[in-house]
Amino acid sequence: MRLPRLLRPTSYLNPVSKVAIATFLWAHRHEVMRWGRSLYEHLVVRRDLGPARAAKVANLLTVIAMRDDLRNAPQLRKVALHGDRVDLDVDERWPLLPTLVTRVRSVKGIREVRVNGTTVDPTAASTRAAIPA
Repeated sequence: MRLPRLLRPTSYLNPVSKVAIATFLWAHRHEVMRWGRSLYEHLVVRRDLGPARAAKVANLLTVIAMRDDLRNAPQLRKVALHGDRVDLDVDERWPLLPTLVTRVRSVKGIREVRVNGTTVDPTAASTRAAIPA
């Protein structure tokens, strides 16, 4: 059974709108891919996502996205939440890594941060030259 033309979602998007959406997605592709990878892991791979956990994952990704320097950074590939531990898949030579670790630690309920499988010491992260928020 086909929907009438006016009820299809694509009928409300003219070609200019489609190009605008594609341009926006391309400009923010690193952030979109990070959200996609992180949410895919929680929803499809692990399947242990309840409402409280979903809110915690969304809060964590939002805290990262609030900072312009971190928002569209290609160095940060994936953010995974395992209980009260956050695993970051990131380039270790990235100068904003201490800032990222500090922002992730500021999220309520996060006790440990791992960068590429290695636990980051909170004192070592703060002694590096972190850029102020």
